[in-house]
Amino acid sequence: MGEDLYIPLEAEATYEVLPGSPDVRQLEHPTLGMWVTYRKALRPRYTTVWFDIGLCFVMMTGGFAAHIVITSTRGNIFGFEVGALFALWIGFWLNAILTFGHEAAHYNLAPSRARNDILADWTIWLFFPESTKNYRRSHWQHHLHLGDPQDTEISYHNCLSPWFLARALTGIYLLELVSRYIFRRGPHSSLQRAPRFTPRGPAANRVAPVLRTMAVHSIFIGVAVAFHAYASALIWMIAIVFVFPFFASIRQILEHRAAEAACSTDFKVVPQGPVNRTFGTDLFSRYFGAAGFNRHLLHHWDPTVSYTRFNEMQIFFNGTHLHGWLERAQSSYAATFAALLRKARNEGA
Repeated sequence: MGEDLYIPLEAEATYEVLPGSPDVRQLEHPTLGMWVTYRKALRPRYTTVWFDIGLCFVMMTGGFAAHIVITSTRGNIFGFEVGALFALWIGFWLNAILTFGHEAAHYNLAPSRARNDILADWTIWLFFPESTKNYRRSHWQHHLHLGDPQDTEISYHNCLSPWFLARALTGIYLLELVSRYIFRRGPHSSLQRAPRFTPRGPAANRVAPVLRTMAVHSIFIGVAVAFHAYASALIWMIAIVFVFPFFASIRQILEHRAAEAACSTDFKVVPQGPVNRTFGTDLFSRYFGAAGFNRHLLHHWDPTVSYTRFNEMQIFFNGTHLHGWLERAQSSYAATFAALLRKARNEGA
């Protein structure tokens, strides 16, 4: 693999067997036929996607608006006193919104690929300093290199220890990620060891999303300040800088970290091996792992299928010899969190 390898999403159609996934190319259901034929009918349900995105936006902005009202009527001190709950709420829904950027990277927001990217850039990515095109470049490497040191999405390399939880909650881990992003091009940097992917394209393509995101967050903060709800402005910043990154990092660890992975192992150097899980479909799981992340194993088995068709996808696979594999991969966020935390505690991490 070359240093700048970029395999576009069109490569999904070639059906390379991806890490941690069975070869579904010859898979046949007794009544539904061959998977490679059946999957062609599983078109994204765009109305469902946008309903879910809209709901996440309403919940996030509604929570922020509610805090402004409370603070404006009862004062900033009271706003600070109840602020932790609102920060958790806003951060939770920001994490949910981010997951739809992943859906956009797989062209599942609109029939037109150009419209897909524009819509995502001016809705989902308004809150995050990235663009659909740039994220897509990096994300396909995650599918190709899941579980090996070249993976581009590596939060699961971290042991779910009290020390990591503290780093994540205090923003230290976010600073580490930013440093890794800035310095990963350095030929002698240890941060270079893991992903070989390097962003390409004009600098403006990388700067514009950052400026756009800064402007959007400034608007939210400015609205709070305009109402003299200074506690709300601070709660928004806490949700952005601390709570949202915490949820996003924990979610990926729960999806991909092996239960037996040793905390002392540096998975930037040593391959962990590919791990995928599926979680529940209860209300919390559906939005903590929004856009189908609560059934992330299905996505890694076939990245061409929208999460809006995961029910049909699961029915198909359950009717094949993969039924047992699906059962073994089933867990819950709470159970997985507890198991990984217990593993870290037993190792003294």
